[in-house]
Amino acid sequence: MLATNTDIASQDIFYGKSQAVRDLYGFLVDELKKLGPVQEIKKAISISFEGHRPFASVLIRNRSIKLVLRTQNRITNHRFLSVDRITDQSFDHTVVLDSKNDIDHELMKWLDEAYQSNK
Repeated sequence: MLATNTDIASQDIFYGKSQAVRDLYGFLVDELKKLGPVQEIKKAISISFEGHRPFASVLIRNRSIKLVLRTQNRITNHRFLSVDRITDQSFDHTVVLDSKNDIDHELMKWLDEAYQSNK
């Protein structure tokens, strides 16, 4: 389920960004919908993805997307730029998506974990 004003509200975030990054974002959203009901919430400089609670967010860059996913467990992997402890049982993991190939089985497994842990 997407917020009714998502397309209009998120246009300013995409202003001046490449078509490739717009397509990449669309692909990411399509993949997230496979996890279950997902709502896109526009923030000042990012877009948050929520099931019952926020489980991921993105910052749109000119040619890439910076994705932050929140899980209850720390995930160790070379793909993460950073892993930050938010609470005793919550970690934010940051990864950069440059192409559709970055949205692979491994990433979707992590996103599913984030989605499931934030129900």
